[in-house]
Amino acid sequence: AASPPSPLWALPEELLLLICSYLDAQALGRLAQVCRRLRLLSSRDLLWRRIARGCLNSGFTQLGTDLAAGIPVKERVKVSQNWRHGRCRRETVLKWKCKQVASFSFSFLMPWMELDDEYLYLSQAENIQAYHLCAEGTGLQHHPQATFSGHQEDVCRFVLVNSHIVSGGGDGSIVLHKIHGSYSVKFSAHEQEVNCVDFQGGLIVSGS
Repeated sequence: AASPPSPLWALPEELLLLICSYLDAQALGRLAQVCRRLRLLSSRDLLWRRIARGCLNSGFTQLGTDLAAGIPVKERVKVSQNWRHGRCRRETVLKWKCKQVASFSFSFLMPWMELDDEYLYLSQAENIQAYHLCAEGTGLQHHPQATFSGHQEDVCRFVLVNSHIVSGGGDGSIVLHKIHGSYSVKFSAHEQEVNCVDFQGGLIVSGS
């Protein structure tokens, strides 16, 4: 025969939350492992706010103002404690070979990166590649979803503005790409590499 339901579930949710509010982070974590209902209950932001205010960089000011309302408080406490205790996971997200410029040396030009809600944009040599982010921020796809070309030498800098990519290259040129389309145009802008570029109000500003 099935065991009778626990009298705990007969209590109003407000009383259950009040009881759980006396638990610390470790106890709340153990409570979440009991069953799905307790996992949902113990993950409520209300139970983690007091704990989060005592954590490093958890998104709360000294007055209690929440500066990161879109992120669950439990996750912020988890990240804060991992940071405090030096717990981390290291993994290689993307990897590519360095370009050999001579028989005895390699070029170590750092890639430029930009991030939006769906893609990571990364410069690799003379191209910019877009990698789709996996669900729930668990990583990204290893093969690029799109490649934006046009430079003859390495991309030095680029920006994302209003569904456009504006990039400056080592060949002194500036390339404007429409992200969701095939439109692109190239400008011969400088005699040296373009080290900074921006795009505001239909105006491109660059420097070398």
